Amino acid sequence: MGVCVRLLAVTVAVVLMAGPAVSAPSAGGLASSNVEYVASYPFDAGGAQLARVVDGYLYLAGWRGFSIYDIGDPMFPKLVSTLPQGFSFPNESLDTDGEILLLQEQTPQGILRVYDVGDKAAPALVGELPGVNDHTIECVLHCTWAYGSSGAIVDLRDPTAPVLAGDWSGGALTFGHTVNEVAPGIVLTTALPHLQVLDARGDPTRPRELALTPAPSDLVQGVSAWPRLARDSFILSAEESSFTGRCDEQSSVFRTYDATNWKKTHTFKAIDELRLTNGTIVDGRPPAGVLGCSTHIFEEQPDFYDGGIVALAHYEHGTRFLEVDGRGDIAEVGWFLPWGGQTSAVAWVTDDIVYAIDVARGIDILRFNG
Repeated sequence: MGVCVRLLAVTVAVVLMAGPAVSAPSAGGLASSNVEYVASYPFDAGGAQLARVVDGYLYLAGWRGFSIYDIGDPMFPKLVSTLPQGFSFPNESLDTDGEILLLQEQTPQGILRVYDVGDKAAPALVGELPGVNDHTIECVLHCTWAYGSSGAIVDLRDPTAPVLAGDWSGGALTFGHTVNEVAPGIVLTTALPHLQVLDARGDPTRPRELALTPAPSDLVQGVSAWPRLARDSFILSAEESSFTGRCDEQSSVFRTYDATNWKKTHTFKAIDELRLTNGTIVDGRPPAGVLGCSTHIFEEQPDFYDGGIVALAHYEHGTRFLEVDGRGDIAEVGWFLPWGGQTSAVAWVTDDIVYAIDVARGIDILRFNG
């Protein structure tokens, strides 16, 4: 063991001598010189999937249920409550307005659960809707409605009695992965064979199509976002390639789309894409990964404006920090590679503090000094 540790130290020292890209190893992992590992909170380790920040609280979903943290002091999150629900996979669908919380169990049962989270210390199950097998489900119109990734429309005006009220897809999808309410009543879907923008502000059971873009490949279209309440010049999108083992020309892509002229064209044009490669650990990239060389959930920095910084979860590649410039071109500008990690999601808590949500580790707190 001592020889291995000395060998790692020597190798890192050689990388450091070559340039400022890598900082010294920390208790949490390796990082680029502009990313600082702060601390880990392992309570939700062993299945942590994603998190949402709403009004000073972090809501974190995992394979066993969900937890609520008070993040009034971002450096010291306090666990307020946790609510187990039994094994649920992948359980990477959680949405909340701070009062109602939606949790979608795709496997094994296919159930949408609705929780009252007004009392953060005592969340309570108030409604269930069996037979919903969409991969993810998201709130629409202040959680009075919900849209599922495969087309489900759920009436939540009475959260204690959710009702399946329609299908926004028209049966045209071969696979649906995520939906994202990018502005009140405006929904961005990420699916095959196309990405859509829907307007649910009139009749939520019959949303109007505003734009459609063919998926750039037949691989799983993962997560998409349109910053600044759908007013930004760029749409950001990540394509999944889970369980691929090693990176190749078909894996781990993050894309930008031009959204400047969509009201006239009713579509979006791809601008740039970035794919990761394998490495040797000490260069910030693993040689292979169990969950695969795949992008996953990302989030733009709070001050993103027609470009800026995006934090991207990349499973065994950890957290990657990307810069989207004013043309929509993408460059990697920082990274954190945890020891034994499988980073599934990220959440910006402040302009420089990021929570990395890790399947194996729980929460890693990072500071980006880019």
